[in-house]
Amino acid sequence: MLLNDLPDDCLWLIFDNFFKLEELIQLSEVCSKWSNLIDLRFKKVKYLFNKSRLVPHLDYSKVWMEQLKTIRRYNLRELLPNLRIFDISYHYYGQTYKMHYFEKVINNPKIKGIVGLNTFYDYNLKNIEMVSIDFLRAPYKKRFRRDQLKQIRYKDYFYLHNLFELVEYFPNLKRLNIWFSGEQVRYNGPNLPNLKIFESAISGKSDNCNAFHVMDFCPSLESAYIYNQSDDKFTNMAQKNYNLRDFVIGIPLGIHLTWSFLRGLLSKYPNLQNLAVRGGDAIKDSRVEELVKLLPEIKLLDFRRSKGVTSKSADFLSKFCRKSYRSIKIYYDCEKEPIDWPKLDTPEELIVYGFDFMKHCFYKNFHRLPDLIDE
Repeated sequence: MLLNDLPDDCLWLIFDNFFKLEELIQLSEVCSKWSNLIDLRFKKVKYLFNKSRLVPHLDYSKVWMEQLKTIRRYNLRELLPNLRIFDISYHYYGQTYKMHYFEKVINNPKIKGIVGLNTFYDYNLKNIEMVSIDFLRAPYKKRFRRDQLKQIRYKDYFYLHNLFELVEYFPNLKRLNIWFSGEQVRYNGPNLPNLKIFESAISGKSDNCNAFHVMDFCPSLESAYIYNQSDDKFTNMAQKNYNLRDFVIGIPLGIHLTWSFLRGLLSKYPNLQNLAVRGGDAIKDSRVEELVKLLPEIKLLDFRRSKGVTSKSADFLSKFCRKSYRSIKIYYDCEKEPIDWPKLDTPEELIVYGFDFMKHCFYKNFHRLPDLIDE
């Protein structure tokens, strides 16, 4: 049987295994039958990647482009009619002087997210809701309307005293991923009323910046990931947040987070269900009992990389759960980690689908968190 004699359903399944845009275009030019089937494949594409980016989990919603000339030769707006997020990384072959070629792709009302945005370039961004910005060098007020953005990931360092202006201009943010720099200062700006996911790391030279304090201004916050943060003197220990369900605290070498501060911090979130404290010496076997009493809704504890937690905590939790009729999972460093435990340091995913922190963020290193989460 010739390949072209296969039923359309079989050919369609074959074409779903091609992920390079140029290859799909070539296949579409074989004959009209293939063109019609490839057209269905193109309609599934939501995310277009730079080939140099890591795309560990390929599916029909993703394709990558190898050659910059593809933009010049083809109308991607017609070719990929349902494209939502475009990776325009400034590393694209090192050809930063050709970034203007991307403009006609971005000027598409269906494009809602851009990865690798460099604000030197005067793109039309009126339809954009999600951005991953490599460098914040030009004023964002010249690029975006007030209230426009719902998701921001800054890869450049950001001073906390500038957060007031950012929050005031973008009050509808639902996710903010940011690297803070500078000394500890009190944040006296407006609340982030719609923020659901807050991910913050502190630059290595500024480990005293106060990301925990910023969480006090996020009344709707459901998930948080704080990395490289020591005790925060501005955190309001009396203020409660009943919405926070997921909390990851990463403590690299050299950062001192005390148990007294951590205990007070966690008491602020009585409905916390999933907690990870990775690194440091604040969590030990002797403190797990106090911790589960402090968090009556806790269901999962991930203490891998916290050397003070051993199998003793697992044994205690097993007995505790039988007596209290609760179910609590615990992960800790052990010689033979069970294969059913979620793995840490899973591959970086540039773009993920579904606003699910536990699925896409909880088990990742901070540096491997997704650039954009497509809702």
